[in-house]
Amino acid sequence: MKYEFNVARAMPALLIFVALTLGFAVADLTNVRWLGGLVMMGIGAYALFLMNRIAGAPRTLMGVVVVVGGFIVSHALGPVLGSYGALFLVVSVCAVVIFLITGRKRLTRS
Repeated sequence: MKYEFNVARAMPALLIFVALTLGFAVADLTNVRWLGGLVMMGIGAYALFLMNRIAGAPRTLMGVVVVVGGFIVSHALGPVLGSYGALFLVVSVCAVVIFLITGRKRLTRS
């Protein structure tokens, strides 16, 4: 049971990591920024759905603030670390924070 919860808890963090990384890669490789944003929003929305189900609305809102803040910080770090350096630093920090925020167990057995 504890193992199942930890896997469920890790899913939003993993999805946020994938959403930001894949969205940036799509935008960068295709030069179609809105398409990268669409990828981020689609995967991110599913991550939010899972996080809300596991941890509740207040913690999900905290997660949204973390990810949006990280997105903004990544743009500020871009000139210093390079685009991909800033991306990997920010997505790693966001994923860890999302994992920690999602720590409270709320799922019920059906």
